[in-house]
Amino acid sequence: MIAEKLQVNQPRTGWIARLYQPQAMAWFLVPGSMWFLAGIYLDGWAHNHGKVDNTFFTPWHAVFYSGYLASALTLALVVLITHLNGKIWQRDLPASIRTAIIAAPLFALAGIGDLWWHTTFGFEVGIEPLLSPPHLALASSMFFVVVANARNDNPQQSALQRIPFILSTLAGWSVITFMLQFNHPYGIVWPETVRSGDTGVMVGIVGLLANAMLTAGVALWMQRQRMPIGALTFVLVTNALLVALMGDQYRFGWGALATGVVCELIAYALRAQPLQLRLRISAVLVPTCVCLAYFGVIAATSVVVWPIHIWLGVSVLAGVAGWGLMIVAPHIHTHNE
Repeated sequence: MIAEKLQVNQPRTGWIARLYQPQAMAWFLVPGSMWFLAGIYLDGWAHNHGKVDNTFFTPWHAVFYSGYLASALTLALVVLITHLNGKIWQRDLPASIRTAIIAAPLFALAGIGDLWWHTTFGFEVGIEPLLSPPHLALASSMFFVVVANARNDNPQQSALQRIPFILSTLAGWSVITFMLQFNHPYGIVWPETVRSGDTGVMVGIVGLLANAMLTAGVALWMQRQRMPIGALTFVLVTNALLVALMGDQYRFGWGALATGVVCELIAYALRAQPLQLRLRISAVLVPTCVCLAYFGVIAATSVVVWPIHIWLGVSVLAGVAGWGLMIVAPHIHTHNE
């Protein structure tokens, strides 16, 4: 018995050892997390387009929960592969993957709670699904599952090798924007709503600033990780199109494209400068570009009814808030390259 245990705990060779390599494990986690992400946005699209009946068992839920099952099984295989290589997952795996392993069963518990919630309180309408406690628990645990690769990254790798990191960052951010869609600027486009009044303007400003700051946070994170050229633009455009799917506002994908291209060109021009300076410039540039591109798309496709005092002021305020982000989060730029 002792000999058998020692044999099990010995590091393996061959394909089992290759699967345990960080790059192989990163790619191993990609399909499940992408399926998972597609499921939540497909379910959101169905809700927003009136294609959901008063039942828990829908085709959209089937895609969503099967995506979860694929992710959970993948993580279970990661634990098994780790064990077969003579390692302990609680100690030897990256922290983000360990967190995902813990979050996976929590999602299952939240799913059971969601079924009980629907049975007890009925089905949510309007923005209620985004604020329902079991849905918040589902989203929180899902976030930690899909970002398993977000910190399991090596900036020295090629752009192709870093695709899992980029997709994981996209997935995590997209879960957040999905849950905040009730006040996302791509939802009700307040700047072109004539009878919005002061309340509509204030709600629109809050939603736009929140989205701009989230975008800035993602951009700073990716730049701190020395993202390959094109990665930020890909993440911005893909996330914009996913959110646009909820309300058919695909035109804002062009604004995301313009923002990504401008910010990456400036970052490339400043590549010889210290990282700290580049991050400070990006902290101001990204949220400002997000706002200006947003108003630019509206002006090109409709009419911006907000006066220049508001739309230009909001764009400047977003840049000021981005600068403030660097002040309240100094750890972003305390390390040198």
